[in-house]
Amino acid sequence: MKLYLNDTSPFSRVVLATAYLCNVPLDLEWVDPWQTPQALVTINPFSTIPVLETPDGVALSESLTICEFLMLTYPTEDLSATKANDTKRMSLLGLSKTLMEVSFRCAALSRFNAEQNVLVDKGKQGIQRCVQTIIEQLNGTHDLLKPDFSTLYLHIALDYVLFRHASLLSEKESDTLRTALHDSPFKDTLAKLSLKSLSKKLCYSEYNTIPTDAV
Repeated sequence: MKLYLNDTSPFSRVVLATAYLCNVPLDLEWVDPWQTPQALVTINPFSTIPVLETPDGVALSESLTICEFLMLTYPTEDLSATKANDTKRMSLLGLSKTLMEVSFRCAALSRFNAEQNVLVDKGKQGIQRCVQTIIEQLNGTHDLLKPDFSTLYLHIALDYVLFRHASLLSEKESDTLRTALHDSPFKDTLAKLSLKSLSKKLCYSEYNTIPTDAV
C-alpha cells in the first residue's frame, strides 16, 4: 500500500502513527498538496492528504476512514479502536478531531494573510475553549489517556496546537498539555514520528530504526 502524506500535516501523522502501531506494510509518497501534484490529483481530486492507495487500487481519503480501515485490517494489541458504543471515548475522539481540523484551518488561512478572517478569530477562540475543556477532563479523571485510538488522536491534536498555536495558551496550560503528552501511552511512538523526524521524509522502514532518545 502507498500513503500520500506531508511532513507537517497532523492528519498525515495520525495515519502514519496508526500504520506504524498496526505494523502495516507501507510505502510513503511525500507530496506538497498546495502544489496540486498530478500524482495526488489522479487519486484524490481535492488534492488533500492523507490518501491511502490500497493493494486493489482503491484510494481512501480522510484520516478517520483510513485509520479505521488500518485498525480493522491489521488489528493489534498496541492500538485498540474506539468502540462506537462508548460515548465518552467517542466524544473525546470527536473533540480531538475537531480540534485538529480547526487548528489546521487557522494555520492554513493565516498562511494566506487571513489573520483577520472571521473564521480564524472564531477558530482561535474555539481552540482556547477546547483546550480548557480537555484540561478539566485531564484534571478530573485518570483514564483519559487510555491506549486507544481516541488518545492517539488527542495526542497528535494537542501536539499540533503546541506547534502552531502556543501563543493562544497560558504558560500553565502549555505545561499541563506537555505533561499529558509525556504521560501518553503513545509517547515513544510519536517521538519516533516527531515533526523533526518527519521533516526528513524518510522511507517507512527507516522510522523503525530511530532511537526514541535521538528525536
